[in-house]
Amino acid sequence: MKKRMVMMGECMVEMYQLVENVYHQSFAGDVFNTAVYLKRSCEQPVDVQFFTAVGTDLISDKLVRAVKREKLDTQLMLRAKGARPGLYMINTDAYGERSFVYWRETSAARQVMQCFASQSSVEQLLGADMFYFSGISLAILSDADRRALFDLIHQLKAHGSQVVFDPNYRPALWSSQDACRAAFTEAYQLADIAMPGLDDHKVLFEHSTVVEVQAFLQQLDVAEIIVKDGKNGVVGTYLDEGFAAPAHQVKKVVDTTAAGDSFNGGYLAARLAGVAPEDAVKYAARLAAFVVEHTGAIVNKEHFQRFWSRHRPSTFIS
Repeated sequence: MKKRMVMMGECMVEMYQLVENVYHQSFAGDVFNTAVYLKRSCEQPVDVQFFTAVGTDLISDKLVRAVKREKLDTQLMLRAKGARPGLYMINTDAYGERSFVYWRETSAARQVMQCFASQSSVEQLLGADMFYFSGISLAILSDADRRALFDLIHQLKAHGSQVVFDPNYRPALWSSQDACRAAFTEAYQLADIAMPGLDDHKVLFEHSTVVEVQAFLQQLDVAEIIVKDGKNGVVGTYLDEGFAAPAHQVKKVVDTTAAGDSFNGGYLAARLAGVAPEDAVKYAARLAAFVVEHTGAIVNKEHFQRFWSRHRPSTFIS
């Protein structure tokens, strides 16, 4: 039977600089990026549903078409009347490091739980094999809508859905670190798979090492833990068995946008292909290294296909 993944988050209009004062327009967002690389990396048919809210304007229509072109299911892309997608601009320096400017305060995605309450039902999500969300998915919601999302995840988990959480901390989106810590801790308590970055935990939880992050998440009963530590690689734990994997060598960093998102999508695709966690991170690291050698969050399909034909997840099975 085909697996079904529900990926809940925001997709925005992306403008990235080609040359000075000339920008290319596309669509991106952390969960959307992960969904794209998950779908592209899967060797077996899988139904990846993107769960969000978009507006009723022409740019929202264009966004939905872009999601469909990636062969993602759009049934859970709900319409918020009169709203529009958020927008952000990327500038990159000579080393591929990014700087961002956002216009997302009135993003339609902020209304996703209200749209879900009026346009859909829990029954539409029951039976999903996986539910994926991020710290940004939480951050853009009001307190009441965040509580509604946690209640929904509790129901999905009770019906057998595997829950995956990536904190992806963005300070500007939170009223305080205390509010963020509380939300992330609750999310971790629901998660079967957690995919944090050490840098986020240094700021929020004062964890200075990956070992501290692992111990914290094990206390919260997370079964599968993947801690990303940039150029130092990845340290993981699966059912209390630990492992480590180095970062993959990058020839030339062009744009670090979606490095973590592509890693997450690649890792989950490899796990779906039956690859053990220790080997799944090898595919994920290679994919992330490939992505940062290109401009923008979503790599051209033809370029990706050439990469994938040489490095399919199943080739990483020990």
